Amino acid sequence: KKVPKDERARRIAHALEICNLAGLVDRMPRQLSGGQQQRVALARAIVMQPSLLLFDEPLSNLDAKLRDTLRHELTELHHRIGATSLYVTHDQAEAMAMS
Repeated sequence: KKVPKDERARRIAHALEICNLAGLVDRMPRQLSGGQQQRVALARAIVMQPSLLLFDEPLSNLDAKLRDTLRHELTELHHRIGATSLYVTHDQAEAMAMS
């Protein structure tokens, strides 16, 4: 999108901070847990400063403990960035928790 280098660096740092990934910048994807990989995908979207975030069962392939943690983090993230989020899930407990 032809964003100046300094603005790009600021956006990346901000997205990494929001997604709790600041200490993991030098790691390769295979060195990240499933939850960290999900947060990387989210950080990539946040860098673009979207007005709408679309989630299609983002927690379905994660274990129960990690799912609960990320559910909480996604809710907090939604409040921090202020973008509208469309969240698709077939898990009723997850739907109620995210609402």
